[in-house]
Amino acid sequence: MLSTLLSLPKRLWRMSALRQALLLTALFWIAVIGSAVYAVFEMRDAIDRRVDNRLEARFEMIRADIANGTFDTNAPQYVGLEQVIYLAPDEKDSPLFGRRGTFLDDDLAPDRLFRGRYPDEPWLFLGGPAGDGWLIVGQNVGELSIFDDVLMEALVSIGWITLLVALAVGLFLGWRTQLRLSRVTAVLDRAASGDLSARVAQDQDRDDLDQLGHQVNDAIGRIAAALDQAKGFSASIAHDLKTPLTRLRIRLESALMSDGDREEEIGAALEEVDKAIAIFDAFLRLSKLESGALERRFEPVDLAALANDIAETYGPVIEDSGRSLTTDISDATLNGDPVLLGQFLTNLIQNALRHTPKGTALTIVVRKGVFGLADTGPGVPEDQRDNVVKPMYRLDRSRSTEGAGLGLALARTIAQRHKAELRLSEPDTGDHGLFVRMVWPAK
Repeated sequence: MLSTLLSLPKRLWRMSALRQALLLTALFWIAVIGSAVYAVFEMRDAIDRRVDNRLEARFEMIRADIANGTFDTNAPQYVGLEQVIYLAPDEKDSPLFGRRGTFLDDDLAPDRLFRGRYPDEPWLFLGGPAGDGWLIVGQNVGELSIFDDVLMEALVSIGWITLLVALAVGLFLGWRTQLRLSRVTAVLDRAASGDLSARVAQDQDRDDLDQLGHQVNDAIGRIAAALDQAKGFSASIAHDLKTPLTRLRIRLESALMSDGDREEEIGAALEEVDKAIAIFDAFLRLSKLESGALERRFEPVDLAALANDIAETYGPVIEDSGRSLTTDISDATLNGDPVLLGQFLTNLIQNALRHTPKGTALTIVVRKGVFGLADTGPGVPEDQRDNVVKPMYRLDRSRSTEGAGLGLALARTIAQRHKAELRLSEPDTGDHGLFVRMVWPAK
């Protein structure tokens, strides 16, 4: 318990939000104190000037009265907060005679018994010639002392109140911010421990901490989706490799047990090996595409010329498979990678050959903003079109066909790399079938 209490200040100091609150409070208080000190000096200077001006004005007034003969110079005068001393010419031996300018001298102040309410307050005197003698005018400046005392007390009180309020508000805001950061940290700790269902509670989007919470939730969601996809990949790879590897084992066992010509069995075994390698190649292509490793410098690509070349290459293969190939091609250009665009159309053709029956008509479509393949095969149910573009996903009727279920996933990734959208629908002609194409805003 004692060690916990001793470590509490250290743990509190490690909280960045609280440290910032204390630092800002200290800076604010220093600024307040500095402003107060500056204000005191400025106000004191202004009051000093005002007192000097008032004393000088009164001195000039009395000197004028002396010159006019309306001032009784024989009797020193003391009235309330003012004292007047006049030294005649025959009093030049007095130490006060010739004392010029402003000065403080408590000995010249009226006797304390006659100071009334102001027995201990300072007096300011101004001396100078007046007629043939010397004039000294004094005024009580105790108001300066009173002002200094009141002002300092007020500033000290305001300073302490400001400090306490700023410290309380700063600590409250800092602690509140730290609690929000702690919730984010707790969610990250749970996610790091394997709980990918952890999320930062978000009910609004007020500031950068709320945005941080959204970003943490999105990141955890993407990690969870990637792990789920990786798990699905692992299961699908195991499932898809099981058949060719089992056939490979059977072929090798047959070749081992055969006493005759083993060439046919070894050839069949090599075909199964090629199928397994093809599955791995498909995964590698998809992985490289998604990571951007296969991206090259884009260039303007003549899609019409590219589509005609592919039609010329695959036309005989399609005809031999019992299907037909036509083209619906018009001028279109896309800034992209010609190799990836060629692979896009090739994947769609191979996918159609694999999943459509004989007699299906295939059409390569190239228009402004459209690049794809339409067929009159069985098509894909509308509620399954979002799923068939996911890696390893297959319709029930396609599970017996060859392939890894990556054809449309590769096509979607290539489309995304070209900032295009992969769309699936029935052909524009109204026939039953499937029309797969990448679509981008036509310029």
